[in-house]
Amino acid sequence: MRRVSGLAALTVALLLPARVHAAAAAFPLALFGNESVATTDGATGFFFNPAAGGLRYPSELTLSLSEIASVEDPRGRAGIEPSRRLVRVAGSSGGFAVGGSDFEGRGHSLFVGLAGGSEALRLGWTGTSLVARGGDHALDHAVGLLSRPQPWLSLGASVAHANRPRIAGERLARTLTLGLGARPFALSPRRAHDWGTRLTVTGDVLLREGDDASAARVCIGGELELVSGIVARGSVEDHGAVEIGVGLYAPRAALHAQSAYDRDRRRRFTTGSLSLHRGEDRSALVAPAARRIAEVRVAGTLGDESLGGFSLFGGDATRSAAPIRLQLERALEDPLTRGVLLDLDHASNMAQLEELRPRIAALRKAGKPVVAYLDGGASRGDLYLAGACDRVVACEAEFAALGLSIERRYYRKVLGDWGLRMDRSSYGPFKSAYRNFSVDSTPPADREVIVHNLDIQQSLLVETLVRDRHLDRGRLLTVLDGRTWPVEEMQKAGLIDSIGYREDARRILGRLAGLSAAPRRVNLLTTTPARRAWTVPAPIAVVYASGEIATGKSGNDLLNGPTLGSETLIRQLEQAFEDRATKAVVLRIESPGGSGLASDRIHHALVRLKRETKKPLVISMGGVAASGGYDIAVPGDRLFADRFTRTGSIGVLFVRPSLEGWFRSHDVRQDTFERGRSMGAWSIGRDWNRESQASADSATYDFYRRFVGKVAEGRSLPWQEVDRVAQGRVWMGEDALERKLVDEVGGLAQAIAEARRRAGVPEGEKIRLAEFRRPRGTLVERLLKDRLGEILERSTHLPEPGAVYYWSDVEIAE
Repeated sequence: MRRVSGLAALTVALLLPARVHAAAAAFPLALFGNESVATTDGATGFFFNPAAGGLRYPSELTLSLSEIASVEDPRGRAGIEPSRRLVRVAGSSGGFAVGGSDFEGRGHSLFVGLAGGSEALRLGWTGTSLVARGGDHALDHAVGLLSRPQPWLSLGASVAHANRPRIAGERLARTLTLGLGARPFALSPRRAHDWGTRLTVTGDVLLREGDDASAARVCIGGELELVSGIVARGSVEDHGAVEIGVGLYAPRAALHAQSAYDRDRRRRFTTGSLSLHRGEDRSALVAPAARRIAEVRVAGTLGDESLGGFSLFGGDATRSAAPIRLQLERALEDPLTRGVLLDLDHASNMAQLEELRPRIAALRKAGKPVVAYLDGGASRGDLYLAGACDRVVACEAEFAALGLSIERRYYRKVLGDWGLRMDRSSYGPFKSAYRNFSVDSTPPADREVIVHNLDIQQSLLVETLVRDRHLDRGRLLTVLDGRTWPVEEMQKAGLIDSIGYREDARRILGRLAGLSAAPRRVNLLTTTPARRAWTVPAPIAVVYASGEIATGKSGNDLLNGPTLGSETLIRQLEQAFEDRATKAVVLRIESPGGSGLASDRIHHALVRLKRETKKPLVISMGGVAASGGYDIAVPGDRLFADRFTRTGSIGVLFVRPSLEGWFRSHDVRQDTFERGRSMGAWSIGRDWNRESQASADSATYDFYRRFVGKVAEGRSLPWQEVDRVAQGRVWMGEDALERKLVDEVGGLAQAIAEARRRAGVPEGEKIRLAEFRRPRGTLVERLLKDRLGEILERSTHLPEPGAVYYWSDVEIAE
């Protein structure tokens, strides 16, 4: 089914016989054989419905040649002109397109198109410069809309000649086309995105402005993908015209041929088209040489989001693990990708790496081998991830510092030498945050937690590698003692299989995958699949909560780095819960806590949103979800933690710097006028006395009781039981499970599966995730002068004196 718009307007108004466009509404000249305003969505979509243009591929170039069998003289005189050729070309990138046409002996056109929107409603426009033989010209506008509310339903509409241009002495009437597309197999949620896309039926109605409804033209069409990459098409118009076509799809190119016949079965025109595009189609028409391997780089400290930001105490910037997970998932689904080369470069954050291992196992189970390559030594995280692979290859390098080490430095005396002091109040012997500013050595409680958690981390790594690599436990522990080892010793220990370089790793992977010694390589971040599905439902929202929790908007803290603003996160949670398409919400936490006030606001917002929307909330903990990070997890219906997750730290902290000694040593005079005997405790010009310390300790305990009470209520546990495992203590994932602080050991994938179950999403149905990540201001916003003050303020934010902190200084040794 076709309608008159954009480039096609010239085809109808100038390039087809005058009798056709003057006497009756007509459909544009077809390219494929079943075009519809509801379904034609490549670059050619701009010819038929501007709103549908550019949807199928990220970018595309299409060229078509039509031969029109015979054309009636446009001047109305008797006789038949010889056949003529029509050339059309269009290029699109996203929602932008340009193109043109040339009709032999009749004229030519140039057009530009824009389209954008969501699956629910997409709008489009084309503007076409029409130039007739003899030099007469006009500008023609067309508009369209497209809605794809379900995987099986597509609705389209377009208006051609919206501005009613005049050309060749005739004003073109507006033409409305309404179209409906249906995919019967997609009615099954489980089959909607594989078999569901193979059969499409369409129906379009075209009516020209001023014509009676009885003059409307109707066309019924359809297409069937017989085998992957081979498509048969056809359509029938109400006046008896028939069109048939076939399409042959390779991953990055397609050929189309189509012929049209009138009611007397005389050929009207024949069209051949070539499409070159980014975005790969699945096809059986693939040569063995097209098969390839994917190379995936895993480096640095992984996190849920890429976080930088300056802080006085340093700390690694994190790199988002999401692109790595995406590439591994695409490698599993992509039929051309036959194996994966993991390029490991000192990766860390064991909880994030633990969540990558099941994806590697899935690839291996599907017959797609995975080879790890270590270039320049390795970290413990590299060895942990490499242990899940089929083969491990390392170049000539030294392997050093593979043990665990935590160093705690104490600054009370040096601060005292400078006249500085950090007054502090906390409840629970294990609440250690900022304690290194107020004591001179590690207390027994802190020592107990550090030693216990180091033992767990060591055990998890050792037991996993012994099992996966069939290693001798004693020899492995020797390698992990912190010394420097040559690559040959690593091979003897069984931690690597081969010594070589990247090309050697590729050769080994090629052999395992049944490919050549120098297999084709692909970057699966830039090589995306073609968009065949009309819509992919998003019933699960995932909200990411990363960084130190603070009041206000997300920013950066001078002491602790990136902050998670309560205003920012609550706004995202409200959007997630209140979206009618969302059936369940997953809150992914990667935070050591922070402001008690901000944590409480987030906690309250979660309880309120659950009550108001009746939607389930599932919690997924990353590398750390402690103190305030645990507080915001408590409202969840089910809590998941990785084995390497650090959580708990249920406790409260007051911290306040004092400059009294510095003022005194520098002869700074301070006169104080106050009402209230305890006001001096809030001044940075006074050290706490015994009364101030006792008052702070009492307030701290009150906040602690309320914190424990919230946990007891949220976890349905007695207050005393929570109190026993609280006390500010950090627990690893399996320890937390034993103490009922979490419900299950598992990663983000398991949490999403639980959310699907609670939302009633059928098993096997393909969905997409509605993700809410840390917002970034626009470039203009970041450069505006009136924002500089706010940016500076957020970048130099120090702990507020006397503020309540649910903070955990989680030791990380990886």
